[in-house]
Amino acid sequence: MNTATSNHSSPQATLIGSIAILLWSILALFTTQAGLVPPLLLLTLTFGVATILFFCVYLAKGEIKASWQGTPKSAIAMGGLGFFCYHFCYFYAFQHAPPVEAGLIAYLWPLLIVLMAGMTKGNHLSWTHLVGAVVAFIGTAIMLQSKAPLADSNHIEVHWTGYAAAFACALLWSSYSVANRRYQHVPSSSVLWYCLITTILAGVSHFAMETTPDTLSSSAWVAILGLGLGPVGVAFFCWDFGVKRGNLSLLGVLSYTAPALSTAWLGLFTEAELTQGQIIACLFITFGALFASFMPNKKPETKMPQT
Repeated sequence: MNTATSNHSSPQATLIGSIAILLWSILALFTTQAGLVPPLLLLTLTFGVATILFFCVYLAKGEIKASWQGTPKSAIAMGGLGFFCYHFCYFYAFQHAPPVEAGLIAYLWPLLIVLMAGMTKGNHLSWTHLVGAVVAFIGTAIMLQSKAPLADSNHIEVHWTGYAAAFACALLWSSYSVANRRYQHVPSSSVLWYCLITTILAGVSHFAMETTPDTLSSSAWVAILGLGLGPVGVAFFCWDFGVKRGNLSLLGVLSYTAPALSTAWLGLFTEAELTQGQIIACLFITFGALFASFMPNKKPETKMPQT
């Protein structure tokens, strides 16, 4: 699916899509800085900021009505639910597992994009897909194994819920990114409606399931604004535009830099100390995902005139 339209991909759209990858590399850092803000409340506030941002932009451009009319309700449902489920799992993972490990597991999504795209119509899984997947998952196993002996059984149990949520992130975002190619002609301003649906779902869920804190720290508010404007706001417009009109294969390759960048930001700007096992795991995951992309990018292109 990702290669079938690469003849019509725009270099400018691919560049715009790559901006999202850079912004997402600081998602883990901002999430960590948000502290223990309940995940559904954090989801509500960050997507509320993003919704206001997009609403103001498209209101000024006079595109609100056209965007609503030009966005299929099925796309709004998929985008809203995709954003909501992914970010709830992401915030939950970072509150129930060490941030470096949670981030590395969540960033298996570029690899899963390659695997899923290889199984779509007109494409096929090659040996590079399979070898890359094995290498990346070996990296994940190294990371989890190197961490397990340092914690007692209670901590391991708590961490496993965070690890499961992080893997759900990877599965959700890769599924959404591949499925979103069905909506190439939907305007990228549709991200406004995705963010609005996410804000509503998160807000209702928060009041039904969580206790609202009396106050939030100044650092938490800075993180919320940073998340809403960057990794949750502008990044999603860039990614939506990139995957619909750019080269999804190239974006997938560029995405493999995100685990390393995210891990580096955490090591530089938080108290997290990178262990040898974490560094090795990061290299395995990044290399495995990158290796998986090599041959699939070439073979389908030779068949594209027939599709």
